[in-house]
Amino acid sequence: MLDRRAASWLAIALAFASFAHAAQRDAAPPARPQATIRIELPVGAAGGWSLVPGEKRVVLDLPRGASFPLDFGEASGGFVREADVSANETGGHRLDLTIEAGYLARVDVAEGALVLTFESRFAPTGDALPADAYRLGIDDKITVTVHNHPELSATLTISHTGNVTVPLVGDIPAAGSSPEQLASRLADLLGRTYLVDPQVDVGVTEYRSQWVMVSGEVTTPGRVFLRGGTRLKEVLSEAGGFAEASGPEIHLSRKTEGSEGYTTERIARTDFESGLSNPVVGHEDIVDVPRTSFCYVQGEVRLPNRIPIERGTTLLRALSLVGGLTEWADRKSVTIRHSDGRVEEINLKQVVAGKIDDPVLVGDEVVVVRRRFF
Repeated sequence: MLDRRAASWLAIALAFASFAHAAQRDAAPPARPQATIRIELPVGAAGGWSLVPGEKRVVLDLPRGASFPLDFGEASGGFVREADVSANETGGHRLDLTIEAGYLARVDVAEGALVLTFESRFAPTGDALPADAYRLGIDDKITVTVHNHPELSATLTISHTGNVTVPLVGDIPAAGSSPEQLASRLADLLGRTYLVDPQVDVGVTEYRSQWVMVSGEVTTPGRVFLRGGTRLKEVLSEAGGFAEASGPEIHLSRKTEGSEGYTTERIARTDFESGLSNPVVGHEDIVDVPRTSFCYVQGEVRLPNRIPIERGTTLLRALSLVGGLTEWADRKSVTIRHSDGRVEEINLKQVVAGKIDDPVLVGDEVVVVRRRFF
């Protein structure tokens, strides 16, 4: 049992134990997540409290009038799994706290309050993960395999709270961890109480938590679920590839950090298909393949046809794609009818001579080359 006068010694001992624990696990450990619980003591209570620390339990006796959280699990960020509150012999409260995947790192005595600091036994979730590593999420289905202990192996679905319920261990946070990190946590928890040097594997059987939306001219538009490190080529392959009317660009839209808007990257099909551009895609990205635009070339050309429009397509290029002009073509009078109803009369001789600009086509134009009369 400890009183207020011994609290400083307790803080020193806990701090040393925390340091020794970290040094044993890793010679240069990353900073570990922490959480604090503040317990208010009644005015004038110079003592009247005591604390018995343990590896997985902390028992606190508090004087009458002390104030503490109603939900220790929420207040501690999940470090405290259970809190049994009962009356003690002095008419105050006894708190019996069960610690989950952490330990009591220190106790500070502030003016009129006790501050309990809990520290995780594990490194932060993302510290050792590459940017494209898969992180588990809600609705993912996983298999937990404990080697040589089939009774402890299970297929589990990550709940809406981000947890999974594992035999013997109970609820444990899973969302945000990689499968390897979750396996390491489970091995540590099982090894502390139940098994000797357990070997645990975690695999993902159904990827459901992270997805991108694929739209436009693909064979099967809709959601494509991500598996970690998924690139654009894999997403489009899952969507069945390009449809016949797909255009010369791919639009990749991502949420803008700190806002509700999106930023869009335009990727040329030629760069994508040659392997020059194949970015990693992330959760809630939107991949859109716009439809090809066409212009229609008629009249005195060798191969009247519709021409797919790429960025920068001009009148002269469109005419070259239909084989050029016939000997009967009137080069002084080429008509471009635009989709908005505008009609342009172009003197092709002046375009070729550089006296006027070569008109840029954007799609849905009808180009008519008239026959000349003698």
